Amino acid sequence: MPTPANASTPAKPAAPAIDVTAHPDLTADGIVAVAAAAHDAWREIALSTEAVDRQAAEEEVLRLYAEALPDAPAPRIIWCRSPLEAARLVISEADRLGAPARDRIRDLTWSRGRAELAERLGPREFGRVWQASCGEIAPLISTLITRFAAAVEDQADQADQTDPDDAAERTALRVALTHAVHGPFDAAWLPLYEAAGMASGLARMARSAGWWWPFENAVVLTERPLALRLDDQDRLHHGDGPAVVWSDGFAVYSWRGTPLTEEFGQRLATTTPESIRAEENAELRRMMVEHYTPERFLKESGAEPLQEDEAGKLWRIEMGTDESIVMVEVVNSSPEPDGTFNVYFLRVPPSMQTAKAGVAWTFGLTEDQYQPLQQT
Repeated sequence: MPTPANASTPAKPAAPAIDVTAHPDLTADGIVAVAAAAHDAWREIALSTEAVDRQAAEEEVLRLYAEALPDAPAPRIIWCRSPLEAARLVISEADRLGAPARDRIRDLTWSRGRAELAERLGPREFGRVWQASCGEIAPLISTLITRFAAAVEDQADQADQTDPDDAAERTALRVALTHAVHGPFDAAWLPLYEAAGMASGLARMARSAGWWWPFENAVVLTERPLALRLDDQDRLHHGDGPAVVWSDGFAVYSWRGTPLTEEFGQRLATTTPESIRAEENAELRRMMVEHYTPERFLKESGAEPLQEDEAGKLWRIEMGTDESIVMVEVVNSSPEPDGTFNVYFLRVPPSMQTAKAGVAWTFGLTEDQYQPLQQT
């Protein structure tokens, strides 16, 4: 359930503030330099799983309201544990929240700042500065926003997508999400604006809380997730549970960037050789093998080597109507510090008939072309 504004704040520290010296008269290169210097810190803010700073967020959002809606009374502040909880509250309390205020509190700042920068720098320089300041992190942020929003919509009683009530709830959730300020995920453009001396209030909000929903009578603020996991290619990824999870249990499951249902995400975490063989969907079975690792699946499936030569051992696991899993077992020729030799398994195409052909394929060579002087 949503929590009142005076609820206790967890003791974990919030994401660190950035010491930025912003000057309205900075040149294009100066703005780029300041924004670039803050890049790593803003990435940390965007991906932070630290506890929010409730006091700082509440003080800042009241300042933003006073500037944007000077004639309106101070809004009621409501805290929610996740974007899903917030979106559902926005639907259920629409009449009490009042009209959406995102356009006046966030969007107007964004559009005015963009216009001012374009006028100050000129169209060509503005484009260069925008790309240099926002281009690197923007794709990741855009993907995360899309995935989180889709996960919220998917909570519309997933049992039957044709049920009119489910369709109506999905539509309502989609509309509720359009009123959200993405807070930390505005890190795709806030470094540039802050470097140019703009949007300092929105920047402080991004450091203090998660997504938030401004309305005329109330503002809905959310906690950050408890965990947010990416692989080395910045894709949402985790095989032993959700890639993203909030304190109310709302979660996003993903394998190397591919969205998973909650049901399959939970099954993936408990993969066994038997469950792999029982899975009829080839794509899901591939993920299960990757998570379990082909080497472990091979060893625990009772497979035996089909062929052996100087390059290693060739193994094959038949997968019924699906493509066979074929691997070459090789031994590293360089000993470890303790004198042992590491063993590796290389997955190769099912057409490989010899271990040497499989190893050659990993180098882009044919078996005849592969004549190593020394293997490492």
